[in-house]
Amino acid sequence: MSLDHEAKNSPTGVAYWRYKDIPFKLWSIHPMKDFWGISSATERRLNRLGIHSIKELALSSKEMLQKELGILGEELHQHANGIDYSRISDVYIPSSRSFGKSQILFRDYTNRKEVELLLLELLDDVCFRLRMHQVVAQTIHLSIGYNKQTGGGFSRQKKMGRASNLSQDIFPYCLTILHIYDSGMPIRSIGISLSNTSIQEEEQMSLFEDIDQRERAYALAKTIDDIRLRYGKNSVLRASSHLPHSTARYRNGLMGGHKA
Repeated sequence: MSLDHEAKNSPTGVAYWRYKDIPFKLWSIHPMKDFWGISSATERRLNRLGIHSIKELALSSKEMLQKELGILGEELHQHANGIDYSRISDVYIPSSRSFGKSQILFRDYTNRKEVELLLLELLDDVCFRLRMHQVVAQTIHLSIGYNKQTGGGFSRQKKMGRASNLSQDIFPYCLTILHIYDSGMPIRSIGISLSNTSIQEEEQMSLFEDIDQRERAYALAKTIDDIRLRYGKNSVLRASSHLPHSTARYRNGLMGGHKA
């Protein structure tokens, strides 16, 4: 981040760091999550190890970092010391990530309409994260756990016809899995993950698809994302209806329950 910032503000558009610059430039990067390879979760793990700066990371025991973080710990230690063995000439092929969320429910749920609404709320959160990373997913994985008295549950996945990051595209596949494998027992936990991800690009529309409707769906999703980014993820919540295509049925938590 600092190297990139320096390059952008350089008259030549180029920044050059030497090893002697590491203590002054590399170690000054703050917060730690601005450093390559350190997410917010990784930063919290490092903080629990007593590491609160890139300098402390560089001077930490490599063996300890390997033990706690595996190969990532070794790579972070090397990068914090200005060491990178990767070759610029190598082609970078990003690995497919998965995005998911699970929830242990406060009570048993037997009403499947309520379960479907909970399922859609989880899916909304996961799709929001997909859009924030500008990726789409093509495989949905649904996990359902029944209560302690019943025990068991199921975990199944299904590949969608096309990759997407819109709830209205993915939700019908969730319902298909639920309706096929659910035994009707009281549900106590739900989990959704979306995988087989790829970078979001210009979408290829079907000749039989309403392009205007598709554009409205993306516009609505962007509007809701902007509100959540500005006011928090709970600022826009779905109303009682669980139909994902019902674009008017949202309630704004900032507006005292008024419909958006």
